Amino acid sequence: MSYFSLLRVRVDAEKCNDCGACKKVCPMDVDITDHARSRVNGTECILCGQCADVCAKKALKL
Repeated sequence: MSYFSLLRVRVDAEKCNDCGACKKVCPMDVDITDHARSRVNGTECILCGQCADVCAKKALKL
């Protein structure tokens, strides 16, 4: 997921409880909840949707 991409995983900060499940399941090791441009592997997201699938609070959307 590039910073300029039209498609990306969106995080609803009000629903997210920072449980870390999305970070554990990501095959590309992307911290999807960190929107800083300096985040590690920030552009490596392959939009697999595993993070959204595992989120119990449904805080992640493609």
